[in-house]
Formats: sequence, structure tokens, C-alpha cells
Amino acid sequence: MAVIHVLDKHTAELIAAGEVVERPASVVKELLENAIDAGAKQITVSILRGGVQQIEVADNGCGIEPDYLATAFIRHATSKIASEQDLDSIQTLGFRGEALASIASVAKIRLLTCTEQDEHASCYRIEGGEELGIEPAARSVGTTITVADLFYNTPARMKFLKKDSSEGTFVAETVQRTALSHPEVSIAFVREGKQQFRTPGSGELKAAVYTVLGRDFSKDLLTVDSESGLYQVKGLITPPRACRASRGMQYFYINGRFVKNRTMMAALEAAYKGTLMQGKFPGCVLELTLPPDLVDVNVHPAKTEVRFAQEQDVFNGVYKAAKVALSVPQAGQQELKLAEPKEKPVSASPKQQQKQILSPIQQEPPTPAETPLPKQEHQEKITITTRNPSVFSSFSSSSLPYTVHRREPELDVLVEDEIFSEIEDVKKEEISEAESQQIPPIEPVQPKPAPLVQADQTAFLPKETEDSPLQLVGEVFGTYIVTQRNQELCFIDKHAAHERLLYEKLLKEKGETCAQLLLAPINVQLSAEEKTALLQNVELLLENGIEIEDFGGNSVLARSVPADISPDDTEDMIVELANKLITNSKDALSEKSEWVMHSIACRAAVKAGDKNNQTELLHLAKQIMDGEVPPFCPHGRPVILKLTQKELEKQFGRQG
Repeated sequence: MAVIHVLDKHTAELIAAGEVVERPASVVKELLENAIDAGAKQITVSILRGGVQQIEVADNGCGIEPDYLATAFIRHATSKIASEQDLDSIQTLGFRGEALASIASVAKIRLLTCTEQDEHASCYRIEGGEELGIEPAARSVGTTITVADLFYNTPARMKFLKKDSSEGTFVAETVQRTALSHPEVSIAFVREGKQQFRTPGSGELKAAVYTVLGRDFSKDLLTVDSESGLYQVKGLITPPRACRASRGMQYFYINGRFVKNRTMMAALEAAYKGTLMQGKFPGCVLELTLPPDLVDVNVHPAKTEVRFAQEQDVFNGVYKAAKVALSVPQAGQQELKLAEPKEKPVSASPKQQQKQILSPIQQEPPTPAETPLPKQEHQEKITITTRNPSVFSSFSSSSLPYTVHRREPELDVLVEDEIFSEIEDVKKEEISEAESQQIPPIEPVQPKPAPLVQADQTAFLPKETEDSPLQLVGEVFGTYIVTQRNQELCFIDKHAAHERLLYEKLLKEKGETCAQLLLAPINVQLSAEEKTALLQNVELLLENGIEIEDFGGNSVLARSVPADISPDDTEDMIVELANKLITNSKDALSEKSEWVMHSIACRAAVKAGDKNNQTELLHLAKQIMDGEVPPFCPHGRPVILKLTQKELEKQFGRQG
């Protein structure tokens, strides 16, 4: 018969430590939470060898009184809660009182702390759960805790740790998560003696995101700020164009605590439905604030899993908040980026080579042609504005020794005589420089004055205001509308744009879709499975303007279709819908209704290669560009790509 006995204290502590302290990142998480609970506004986390050799967390919080130092390392000793009732209203990050005891049982700890009332700081040491005493020390108000030689007394657990670089990455991720949840606290992370980042602690979430996650992720984020009853959702989400191929950039918080929660994740991704291409996932930093009694955080030892009292309310709150943020005009527009042009080495002229040999004292004064003009506001490298641009056909803009400035809107274009005068001055300077280098001058080419004509100066107008009207440039490949507004070229997929407009129209007219009765009903041949799927959803189809009836065998008769659908597309549309009804038979009725409208909008939209007049193209472009509908098709493909003047000038080498 097996003998039952009570484990000794040390063995019991080692077992319990495994629930909380799995790796160095677990230690950092617990110590960071303690520092924030202590009211710290500045925290520094330093690690060596991925945190295995040493972890140090220093803060400027309230500190610990000397009388409570030993008590703090007793299991289940805490200042966060006092009774069973407190578990229903937890306001702090920590509350169990297990962390310090668990860490102390598997590491060597040195705790240096000082409170406002103390005359001097106190240093407390504990190794492997054994106290080594308290002694006086010096430091300002706050706490510095150093954890050395983690798992030194449990070699079996040490074997399960990964490489130091991997453990250091886990620690970095833990610090990042905490920094994002508390932008009001300045958190610095030092890894192997090098500072990785330091958040400003300004309380601005975007500043913390920029510091922690980088410029590329943070530059286009959309602000979320919504309140629904007892639930408040705040944070930042990525626009559809900036979504990623994984969920690795999703950060969810509940009352300041990082969590992994499927409800919030599902609500966020549901809000993006119809705006993302397959395999793409949104990024976010979202915090849900709700009364403590509506969420149970005492579910998992690491406190990363929670349980909600009203899960559906949480889903609705996050969904609506994200949906409102995504409804902002231009939230889904894409910007076209071209490759960086490769700079070709330019051989130096004899005069330039001579300058490179001279010492700084011997440097020649710059010639008038090389003296840069003082910078002025709105300075841009552009062609001189004229009523007859062809007068410059004999000259390269790069030969001009100065930068031409764009004129103000109220000034008229330059007079041709003034232009010719400027050109002559340039040529004289070029000839003079050529003679000084003993190079035969190039004969000046005298341009012939052309008669003034009233030409469209649209392309030469200065930068306009944000309210500038949209201009139609044309259509390319029979598919893409090209427009210009201010200093941006916009390429619009006319099929995707028209599809989105029709889809929004169908949404507004849901249940009242205008249908056209076909003069000759269309017989559609189907498989038995397809026909069954259609006949089971007759009411759904009728609600969207599609009337079908059984015609015997494996065929159905289509009697009416939405007014925008061509009779020639009717058969293909019904077959497509039948296939979707089979594939997605378990979808909710609302979801089925959505993709039925997707199919109708896609079939009714103008197709690539269709001929459209300029009025139609401009009207379509305006509806998309003015934010009347989201800038992506119902299937999630982008409708708009932008090319800025700055990007274009970069490709032509006109910057600098």
C-alpha cells in the first residue's frame, strides 16, 4: 500500500513555482506588474544572457517598508486584496501573492527599496527560499529588485529553456506588451547592456506604439474610441491596406492587463469582414475597460486568460468600436510605392577634381552659378511655368544652375520675354565656365518665339487646397481610372469601385430590392445538390430580388432578377450562388445574405474592358474618392492606389 506523506516546504515551493515562473519572461512580467501597482512612473528592465544570468527591474514607485520585506516573500502574502469579497473587484495587476515567493525559491534575489518615510534604503537578500537578512543601503524612493542565476537549484528545469537569444526575445515581448498597456509609464528595456527602447511616458498611446512597434506599423493607425453602456473600447487598429499575414501584431488588454482572448479577436476580425483579402489579419492595440465584477481574471496562473459575465456584450462592443473606426473616409485607400532609383556614379569635372585636391584653406570661392539661393517657403524643383512650354524643348532642366520657385496662384504666368532673358543668362554662365576650363563652348540655340495660345494650364497649376476638385486624367488598360487631386495621382479599379457602390445600395434596400421580371424565364441546369441548396433558400433569394421555382429534374426556372443584372449573367449568378450555399451551408442567415449581395453586385458591376464615357468615369471616381463608400470591394480587394508627387519626383531624381 502506498504511503501518503506531506512534502517538505522546499519541495512544495519548487512545485508551486512552476505554475508562475516558467522562464525569465515570466519573472519580468510579475516584477513589472508589481512596479506598476506600486505607482511607478519610470521603470527600467535590464537582462543578461536572456534573463537567465540576471534580471533587474528598477522603479520609482512607493517602495516597501522594512517591516514588510520578509513578509512579501511568504506565499499568498499580498497588499492587493484582503478577503474573499475583494476577488470580485480586482483593480490591480497582481493579487495572488505568489510571484515573489515563487521567484525566490528558484533564484538569488537582492531587493533594494526605500519609502518616503524611511531615513535610508534597505537591502534584503534571499536565495532559494532561504533568507540572508536585511541591511541598510542607499537609493532614492522606489525599488530595485535583482534576480540572479534563475533555476540555479533546479537543473532539470534549466534544460527546458531555449537559447539565451530566444529567451531574451520572450522577455522583450513581455516588456513591449506592458509598455503598450500603460503609455503613462516610461518603460526602458536594456538587453545585454544596450538599450532597446524607452517609451516617453506621455500617456499618448500612439507615441508608445511608435517607440515599441516601429514607424511602419504606427504611421497609418486608425483611432478607436467608443463607449457602449458599461463597456469602453479605446486604442488603435491598422487600416485594411496595412494588415498582415499573421495575428502577431494583435494586442488586447482588459482593464490594463494583457490577455489572449478569442472573443475580442473574433469581434475585431468580424469588423474587417469584406475589407481584407484572404490570409490577411488586422493589427491592433485595443483596451477594453469594464467593471471588475463583469470579468474573472482568476482563471489562469499567468492571468492571460479571462472569463466574461456577458460575452456577447463584449463582442458587440469591440465589433462596433472597430466598425466605426473603419468607416472613416479614406481609411482603406492604398498608397503606391515605387522602388528606390539607383544612383549612378557621376564622374567629377576637371574643376571639381581640382577642388577635391585642395586643402580647406586653399578651397576656391564658389562661382555665382554654384552659389545656392537661400531656401524659401514652398520651394520645389519644377519646370518654369509658361504659356508655351515648348520653348524649353532645347534645354535640359538639370542644366539650370538654380532652383525655380513655384509662383503663387494669384500671379500670372511668366512673360516669354522674361523667360528668354533668363535662358540667355544661364547660357552666358555656361559659356563662361566652359572657357575657364578650356573647353570649346557649345553654340547657343536661339529658340524661335511661338505665338501665345490659350492652352489648358491644369497641369501647371500650383498646389491646391484640400478642397481641390477631382480631375479626370483618363483610363488605362480599359480597367483603371486615373485621376488627380492636389499632389496625388489616384488609380481606381472601375469594376471594384462600381461593385462596392452597388453593394452599398443593396444593403440600404435590403428586403426592398428592385427586381425585373424576365420576359422569358431562364432555365438553369444544376446538380441535385445545387438545386436542393437553392430551393432551401428561396426566401433568402427572393429578399434579394431573385425569384426561382422548381422546373422538374435538376433544373430551376429564374423568373426575376435584380434590376442591375443583365439577363446574360443570370445563369452564371444562380450557379455561383448555389455553389456558395453548399460550401457555406452552416453560415448564419445574415452572412448568407451578405455574400448573396456580393454576388449580385459583382455580376451587375461594369466589367474591365467595358467602354465608358468621361462623365461616367469621373462620377464613379468622385463617389469613391469623396468617401461615400469604403474604398475596397466587398471581397476585400483595394479599389484605390495612390501615387504621390513626392514619390514620382524621387523616381526622376528631382528631389534634393
